[in-house]
Amino acid sequence: MIKEFEFINFFRAIAAFWVLAAHCMIWGGWYEIPIPEPKKAVDLFMMISGYLMAANAFSRNSFEPLSTKRNWLRFWLRRLFRLAPAYYISLALAVVMSSYFLDGYQELQKLNPDKWPIGGTYDLRRIDYNFKNVIFHLSFLFGLHPTYSFSTLLPDWSLSLEMQFYFVFPVLILLMNKFGFIKMGLAIGLSAMIVAVGIRKLLHINFYEPSFLFLKLQYFIAGILVFRVLGANLSIRVRFGLAACAILLVSLEYRNSKELFVTPLLLLSMLVFGWLEAANRMPVWMRSIISCRLTQFASDTSYGVYLCHGFFISASGLIIATQTELLVLPSHYRVLIMFLFVSTCAYFTAYAIFRLIELPGIRFGKQVIQKFYPLKGIQ
Repeated sequence: MIKEFEFINFFRAIAAFWVLAAHCMIWGGWYEIPIPEPKKAVDLFMMISGYLMAANAFSRNSFEPLSTKRNWLRFWLRRLFRLAPAYYISLALAVVMSSYFLDGYQELQKLNPDKWPIGGTYDLRRIDYNFKNVIFHLSFLFGLHPTYSFSTLLPDWSLSLEMQFYFVFPVLILLMNKFGFIKMGLAIGLSAMIVAVGIRKLLHINFYEPSFLFLKLQYFIAGILVFRVLGANLSIRVRFGLAACAILLVSLEYRNSKELFVTPLLLLSMLVFGWLEAANRMPVWMRSIISCRLTQFASDTSYGVYLCHGFFISASGLIIATQTELLVLPSHYRVLIMFLFVSTCAYFTAYAIFRLIELPGIRFGKQVIQKFYPLKGIQ
């Protein structure tokens, strides 16, 4: 079985914490600490996802090859039961608590109204938890539609991206295995970029969030290439070729950004950390950080933190609106208090989500797969 490196847990933990901290600063009205925008953390999540799906496919290839459509179904069901249970609960909470949820964000927008223009991505008047919107989100198809790409105020646009990636992954990995990882990685990744630019520049279709797979496919592919660099017995020349291809892909972006260097540096860091671990050359202090219980906890809770931290940001808005002493505080003090409140609540809640929803959901998914799509020859 192919090894899954511990460094992935470290980067997953960083990505979730990064999103939470940046969102606290954005919504709290103070962003003076030079943390790159949280969408870069989501790009990191995508690279991690590409890596993990490749690791999953290669480790299962001897008994569950993706060359058969039956095994595609098994793969898709595993991914559905991994993401859907916790997400559906967060969506239900957003719908049931919609008035409080939106009111909290509205109070935070009042702190700095110039940052939240009418008609923008975060114009709360766009958010309507109607039947069509909810059904679209339950199906994960909302990411294919520009209007619904961000229409619940949850950070779920990336979940539709994930599901789209899972849908094409079996074909993608088969093509890369057959025709070469570098060749197909570049061909598919660059083609996706051309489509993304065409959607934006020629068709003038603007997604509120980049939830359409062609807008971000290169990051998933880069993650697959990172796994290939670290998980295969290849020559140094081929490894450098794969790494260069991955860095090139994540250096491309369909939209203008002042932080284009961030994602390539993240990918390069993944390669360095992964190589150090694979070669057993990681310094003791670095290994102690990557393999410690805190890192494991932050990794286990990363999905839950990503899903639920917005509820506590909204709660912060409701609290601030009723507490005069918080309103008159300097913005950086207010953000610090908000961060401490949101992070504490989010991580405790995420741990409960992990233990009570995510793990049972994974186990139930395995039972469903075994009942309806058992491995041939295995009872």
